[in-house]
Amino acid sequence: MADGADTGVREQGQESIELRISLSGTHTRRDDLEALSTWLRNAPVLEDALERDEVTLARKDSLTQAEAMGGELIQDIILVVSVEVARSVAENAWRSVETWLRNRRRFAEPEERPRVTLDGPPEGAGSDLRRDTDDDAARGDSRDGGPDAGPGSGGPNRTRGGDEPGEV
Repeated sequence: MADGADTGVREQGQESIELRISLSGTHTRRDDLEALSTWLRNAPVLEDALERDEVTLARKDSLTQAEAMGGELIQDIILVVSVEVARSVAENAWRSVETWLRNRRRFAEPEERPRVTLDGPPEGAGSDLRRDTDDDAARGDSRDGGPDAGPGSGGPNRTRGGDEPGEV
């Protein structure tokens, strides 16, 4: 995509790229994808970029389709961003994704392994923008750093069990 004319990016002629956010590992992927999409649309860290039309959220068919979905096409969330703000939007979106995923994992079934990836284009500007919640977890990396990263929030010091005293 060489210009932003059909992407919602503010100025025609401004180069834009697509950042693909994929979700896997849940039994309710369609509902989870809708919830994550809504979460991102309402994320305070993306609010300014959305208001300035520096980023547009869309949905597209996933590059990876599985026959187990019974013929239903799997979709991904697409962030269309101008190259100039791609890195900052990607980092802000990723922080929001991490928060959403921590909350989702708290309610996951034992056999579910919710995972989210963010991928820039395969080549050119933004191709180095790649993130994977499994990679971050393996490194013990939570770049969130926010106040909700402590015990009981799904952060690195999270304990298993309920939120109420006496719950296991």
